[in-house]
This record gives sequence, C-alpha cells and structure tokens, in this order.
Amino acid sequence: MGDSKRLFEEIYNSTKENTYRYIAAKCYNIDDVDDIYQNTYISVYNALEKRDSPPENNEAFVILIAKRELFKYYGLVKRITSHFGSRSGIDDDYKEDADTFDLEDSVVSKALLEEISALLKSKDITTQKIFFLYYYEGCTLGETASLLEMSESSVKRRLYGTLSQIRRLYGKE
Repeated sequence: MGDSKRLFEEIYNSTKENTYRYIAAKCYNIDDVDDIYQNTYISVYNALEKRDSPPENNEAFVILIAKRELFKYYGLVKRITSHFGSRSGIDDDYKEDADTFDLEDSVVSKALLEEISALLKSKDITTQKIFFLYYYEGCTLGETASLLEMSESSVKRRLYGTLSQIRRLYGKE
C-alpha cells in the first residue's frame, strides 16, 4: 500500500501540469476541467493499486486515463444533462478583511468581472480554452497553439480580438 501511494505521488508530481493542460484543451466546457482532472487522478490511483509493476511511461499512462475520463464524462447522458441543466458559476463565499473592505469598489469590481466572465462564456469553446490556458494556466501562445492543435497566429487573433472587444466594451482598466 505504501509503495503504490509513493508511486502515485511521484507520478502525480511529474504529470500534473501537462495533464491539466491536456484536459483543458480537450474538454467541452472550461467549468468541467477540475472535475475531469480529479476523476483522472482518482482513476490513476485505482489503476496503480491493481497493477503489479509501475507503468513504463508515466505521462502516457496518465494521458490514456485522462482520455478515458473525458470520454466517460462526456457520455451521451452527461451531454444531455449538462446542456439542459443549470449551473451557477457565482461563488457566494466572497470574504474581505473588515479594515480594507470598500463596498463600492467591491461591487464595481465584482460586477465588472461577472460581465467580462459572461462575455467570455458567450464566446466559442476554442476562445474560452485559449483564455483559460493563457491566463489561468500561464501557457505561452506557442504552447496554447500546440495544445489546441492550431496555428499560433490563430490563437493570437482570437486572444487579441477578444481583448480588444473587452477594452471597447468595458474600458481600458
């Protein structure tokens, strides 16, 4: 049991970033990335428990499991329920230190962020993935293009075009 836990930690530490980026690039909805990522590593752990020997290639082993998790997650039933179900992306657990809290700034900032978030969610999934990978994951434009299997110029055009739209609509802040 201790050996499989140690092996899991080693595999997790060496593959977590690339796996997260892979899932983000292949998912249908950015909101699903964390769920699929978690499911992937639960399945990795369970698979390691059943194996007699460690995998030959940790990266390939984890990516294969991630592919399977993506397939399971986006099965027909999941597609139907996610299309017709409702999701709330608003986090009500917003907390500030009482000494630094400025209600007006907080309301304006939160409202602006929600408007920009809604605008991004109205964009096609590829544009959403570009923003996610570039800003949230810190990928370069080249890495983003490679993960999404598109040219770097297409990634730039989508990113900069959407940023220009945001600036026009909401100011240059």
